[in-house]
Amino acid sequence: MQKTPKKDKEVINVIIQEYQKNDLPWYIGYSGGKDSSSMLKLVFNALKRIEYFHKPITVLYCDTGVENPIVTTYVYETFEKLKKECKQLNIPLLFTILKPKLEDRFFVKVIGRGYPTPTNIFRWCTDKLRINPVKELIDKDVKAVILLGVRSSESEQRDRTISKHKTDNEYYLKQSGSSSNIIFSPIINHALEDVWLTLRYNELPKSIDFNQIRMIYKDAESECPVYRESKGSSCGNSRFGCWTCTVVRKDKSMGNMIENGYSELKELFEFRNWIAEFRDNIKYRCSYRRNGAKGLGPITLEGRKIILDKLLKTEQLSGLNLIPQEEINRIYELWEIDEINVNYQEKRLTTTCIKHG
Repeated sequence: MQKTPKKDKEVINVIIQEYQKNDLPWYIGYSGGKDSSSMLKLVFNALKRIEYFHKPITVLYCDTGVENPIVTTYVYETFEKLKKECKQLNIPLLFTILKPKLEDRFFVKVIGRGYPTPTNIFRWCTDKLRINPVKELIDKDVKAVILLGVRSSESEQRDRTISKHKTDNEYYLKQSGSSSNIIFSPIINHALEDVWLTLRYNELPKSIDFNQIRMIYKDAESECPVYRESKGSSCGNSRFGCWTCTVVRKDKSMGNMIENGYSELKELFEFRNWIAEFRDNIKYRCSYRRNGAKGLGPITLEGRKIILDKLLKTEQLSGLNLIPQEEINRIYELWEIDEINVNYQEKRLTTTCIKHG
């Protein structure tokens, strides 16, 4: 097997140096994708070379509840393998899986409250589903270092963001909106080829399998962020993320996965395409927004019931667990709240929706 790439050796030394510099807690944002996986490999190998550990490092994965099921299964299985491997090799990595608050979950928002699914204009998903759960945990510390798989060669937009938030240290970026936390990206100078070399030629940890990642992510070009890198950054242009994503016009990633044999995603793909059109059906949209302003408002109760029926049928056909019972229970509660609201009335031909509440 080829030895560790030269660039990786340099980065591993940087990680060791930064880890030993102070007592600030470290958090690794992990999505299961190639960039965050390569970064985690390098951190693991850096820790392997350290004799004394003065602080643990927490690896964070945010399960939005609407992640691609193939990826979610992979991440959960990988976490369990990593826990065992870290214990065997005495590597101080802790693994935490976060989830959005019940009120912020995708289907609670869409089916319970009537939120139209996200678009580039109304992109409410990233903060509520991904950023906030991680931020809430990290912000418990007075100051912290967040390790992200940010790369300067990924795109022109990413290069502009990095340039805007760079510091005197090439590996560090200022975190937008926070003066206490800072972003550390060990792979900031890694090109795409370097990332794959990192995954392929660093033997440890064995739990992060190059071939498996390559198979799942071969059509993905970027990952949804797990922590806010800059104001306004989002996964809207990403080709891989939530299976319900309607920010992108066409989900090429899922389509490619279905073509490559993941037939269990077919029903999910069809649901996603269906709801992308259904969200704009004026027949099932309110005439007033919830703030009382006249205009295209929430999805009507009738529309929300149609979506839930469609989702449950999709769940049955796919054989995948798509919505937990606690979310269904909350959806019914939110429907009851709307039904008894004095500002909500339904007629045979028209629907007058909530103006307040």
